[in-house]
Amino acid sequence: MQPSHASSPRSAGPVTGPGAGAVLESNRLRADPAPWWMPPSTAVLAGVIAYVLADDRLLRLVVPFAVAALAWGAAAGWRRLRPLTFWRLSASGLQQLRGGRVRVTHPFSRERPLTLLVPDLEVLAPADYGATKVGRLCSMGVEDMALAMFPFHLTARRLGAPVRIVDRQGAASGAAVHWETVFARREAALLSAAAEGPLPAAQEGAVELSRAEPGLRARQYGRRLAALACGATALLVAAVGDGPTAVPGRVALINALGVAVVVLAAGYLVRLAGTRPARWTVTPERITAFDPVFGSTDLAAERIAGLVAQPLSAPGTGGGGAEPPALLQIYGHDLSLLGTAHTGRIPAEELFAVLRSRGYRVIEDGPRSRAYDLRPGFLPHQVAPDAVLAVTSEYLRWEGGSTEIRVQRADIGAMEINTRHGHPWLRLRGKDGTEQLNAPLSALRISRTELRDRARAFGYPLTDPEHDAYQTAAYASLAAGVVQDRPALPAGVSAEPVVLDMPWSTRKWYYIAGAVLMVVVVGVVGFKTRYLSGDMSWLLWGLPAAAAAGALLGGLYDLRRPGLALGPDGIRLASRGGSGRTRWEHPRTAIGGIGVDTHEEGQEALFVWSPTGQVIRKESFDLPDTDQLRRACESAGLPFGRPDPGRWGPPPEI
Repeated sequence: MQPSHASSPRSAGPVTGPGAGAVLESNRLRADPAPWWMPPSTAVLAGVIAYVLADDRLLRLVVPFAVAALAWGAAAGWRRLRPLTFWRLSASGLQQLRGGRVRVTHPFSRERPLTLLVPDLEVLAPADYGATKVGRLCSMGVEDMALAMFPFHLTARRLGAPVRIVDRQGAASGAAVHWETVFARREAALLSAAAEGPLPAAQEGAVELSRAEPGLRARQYGRRLAALACGATALLVAAVGDGPTAVPGRVALINALGVAVVVLAAGYLVRLAGTRPARWTVTPERITAFDPVFGSTDLAAERIAGLVAQPLSAPGTGGGGAEPPALLQIYGHDLSLLGTAHTGRIPAEELFAVLRSRGYRVIEDGPRSRAYDLRPGFLPHQVAPDAVLAVTSEYLRWEGGSTEIRVQRADIGAMEINTRHGHPWLRLRGKDGTEQLNAPLSALRISRTELRDRARAFGYPLTDPEHDAYQTAAYASLAAGVVQDRPALPAGVSAEPVVLDMPWSTRKWYYIAGAVLMVVVVGVVGFKTRYLSGDMSWLLWGLPAAAAAGALLGGLYDLRRPGLALGPDGIRLASRGGSGRTRWEHPRTAIGGIGVDTHEEGQEALFVWSPTGQVIRKESFDLPDTDQLRRACESAGLPFGRPDPGRWGPPPEI
């Protein structure tokens, strides 16, 4: 196998001095497609213009929208044409540049260094008498000077003039010592990474990480489109009701409100479309990242010495969330800052594990503990996604290509295997009885039998009450001569999935609901327009047309109706008649029975039971025909009806 770029040795380049070429500039942030103040300000402006020009039907629509479009275009042009102000730290000093020209220069040296006040992160430059306030730093490099703390400190050291970190007068002491210690550890780790070269890549494939959250994005788009539709409806009401008997003031007010709502909704749609989620693509040869703060980053592996992780809830960073996102500063082998990227909604532990498995060094402030942080709700695969649970005589171990997590046997008070929704789970308790881990065995990548046998062989305090009860019942049945085996699958089971469509009794409500909804909308619009004009004759043809349009919309939704697909792999509910996006599914091993039954409210519902008789799915709306469901279950080899509690069966395995 050919070695990847991340695991190949780094060629030594020419060295011209410790501070040769050491330059740090402000982060070039991604241009905001629409500032937060643009949508509301343009909406108010367009609404006022529409109210002033209410006498002319054409001008009261054309002019406000044209002015709003020109305002957006002028703002975009100004952001592109205005001269940029940024800071540069080099051997010439700390310089402020605007439009490519140096405006202010603050010289510094080893004898007269720059000063950083903490926790306010205020930068002071030496002057003839005292010091001069320059600006403020931050962890991300997006505020004030747009310079991050650690790159600023590291570049100054490379230039031979370390930054003095002192506590602000009157503030609690200790912050300066904290940052000096953190910066020293980061610099030592970077020097070690640059000297040792890249790590071997344990995994060769490319990994794409993103938290696009299509459901959240769809809801955000839906709210803005609904507001846009409301504004368009108000404009339509003002246009239809502007007759000879209309009240001019009311027409002008409704038209102005409609214009303002349309411009506001369109502006927020532009902001939403321009704000894409963070996305990382990691391979042993390259890192490609995009985030809405710093834009795109594309770096080859041979240029990267290490990535310094900056948690955004650290002291002095302005954060404070319980699970904050992190910032990654990428450094080259000469300790120069190559780029900055934000993790966005991607969990930091997941991204760090992927980077390490592809041969990159991720430097964190605290030492990486190889002990499992036992806290409720934590799953090992969040830190070690490629790990497998192993049971040894001294500890439990999750071991993967890049991470090893251990729980010592002395810290384990009890282990219990139980079944939830047809799947085996492991509950781990400490010596004091507190629950430390509760995770499915599928996430731990070990079978129930292997975990039970190995744990009991090494003497761990493990209990599997369901398996013990099954063995007791099986031996009792054998002694009584009444052994009940599970029925074998029919001989003519089809290998292809059986698609079960929804009956007409369910589908008819799509058409009825669409027609009623459109009639209600048109009726409300007609009720409102009676204040503008006394002519209501258009409702005679508007209501039937609305009912027809609503039925047509219901028919379009009927084309995307869900369907049940039953096959050898299990059961699933998917859109477009069972061939589209899957809404929910259950594997065959987790199914003990499928049927249509009556629940507590007295209504029928589709039930899916586990082998132990627990309800793992209840679907009340998309109900299939009972006879068709029974025939489909027989054809797919799935059990139909509620499982028999008197029939003995082993607990589910993986």
